[in-house]
Amino acid sequence: MAGKGNLYLAVDVGGTNIQAAAVEASGLVIARKKRPSPRGVGPEPVIEAIEGVIRDLLAKGALAGAQKPAAIGIAIPGVVDPANGQVVVTPNMELSGVPIGPRLERTFKMPVVLGNDCNLGTLGEKWLGAARGADSVVGILVGTGIGGGFAQGSRLWRGARESAAEIGHIVMQIDGPMCGCGNRGCFEALASRTAIERDLREAVAAGRETVLTELVPDGLSVIRSNTLRQALELGDPLVTEVLGHAAEVLGYACLTVRHLIDPAVIVLGGGMLEACSGFIMPIVEKIVGEDCLPGARRGGDVLVSALGDDAVVLGAVALARTEIGDDPFKKGSTAAPTYPEIIVTKSGRFKAGEKSFGRDFYVTVGRRAKSQKVPLDETSDARPRITPEHLLRPCEGGPEVLFVGTGPSDRVELTEPARVYLRRRAIECEALPTPEAVKAYNRSTQRKAALIHVGEKGDKSNYSGPERG
Repeated sequence: MAGKGNLYLAVDVGGTNIQAAAVEASGLVIARKKRPSPRGVGPEPVIEAIEGVIRDLLAKGALAGAQKPAAIGIAIPGVVDPANGQVVVTPNMELSGVPIGPRLERTFKMPVVLGNDCNLGTLGEKWLGAARGADSVVGILVGTGIGGGFAQGSRLWRGARESAAEIGHIVMQIDGPMCGCGNRGCFEALASRTAIERDLREAVAAGRETVLTELVPDGLSVIRSNTLRQALELGDPLVTEVLGHAAEVLGYACLTVRHLIDPAVIVLGGGMLEACSGFIMPIVEKIVGEDCLPGARRGGDVLVSALGDDAVVLGAVALARTEIGDDPFKKGSTAAPTYPEIIVTKSGRFKAGEKSFGRDFYVTVGRRAKSQKVPLDETSDARPRITPEHLLRPCEGGPEVLFVGTGPSDRVELTEPARVYLRRRAIECEALPTPEAVKAYNRSTQRKAALIHVGEKGDKSNYSGPERG
């Protein structure tokens, strides 16, 4: 067994792309690479693509001079046998029966551990995402299909046959629609994006009108999650009806999980939730909130993924760390990343690391700093107001806490939908006058992000003076 390290590699093997990331033990992603996933060509080209993307990552300039990675975590969309490093079955990729772990260990001379991608997405959320600090979590990922995972303490519950938490295939409607697994009425056949596409096509074929025919002029064979969000924003009755039904099914699936396992939290993720959580979550929360079977104490809250696409990658790192005896869930074992200090220059500009800003900006968990204006609300008193849309980029990577600089005169307000957005992702928020927010950000040792409102013309005089943070 290798010793502990500060650098790990994670590979998310998807049907469209194979993505690799170099990640510090803190959970900070420092480099990424991806390659298209070979399709219809047998296992060897897929394995070579995995090896290739790892080599691409190791050759990346950002890793120059870095220590050798301690281990590699591989996320596979299917059933795996971690003990033997073997893929058992991958329904949508030609890796079934392949002992990929031992091969990668020989090639890269380091430990390799395999996990199911949805299990690892759940583990990532428990480590650094919306379920951080929870004793137990069930993850439900809604996209083309529906997958799940269950983690308790620092461990995934994988089941006697390494196939636990296949929640997409619990039967929720007897004699319901045919599922891709061969059964009828599965959760996945009722509420996945594939099921939503099917219901929309059938309704259009029956004569129903929808704005989707304009948004997707080439036909409705594939309707992306962001397109569904656009249709919802336009008030399309058909999409509202079909997606509303899928959200109800998801809500009752959460009730089923609550009654069967009673986890501390349930975290919903995947492309559908990323795009349409503002529509889906109120429906789910209403159903769960009206549960007639109370528990002895609070718990079982339904949250939204805080990590997004990085959940699987960070779960793979957590699994890799565990494999070499470096338990990421042990108290004190995961230090926060190092962040650029925010300072105010003598000219009244702000600096975050090497970047300088004279207007509003944000800093992410990944240490990326970029301009982003907090617009004025022209409908009332022209105060700057933060909406959920303004939080998307600052909250990339799932901070524990977001520091909001409300301007030198404390004029910025977070709208109630913005506060709901943060609450659903278990992200704390400290909204303070900008000089105080900067100081609080610099002092914090948490996994953090910042959204700083510099102010309007004439406000810069409030920041003049020697450099300070």
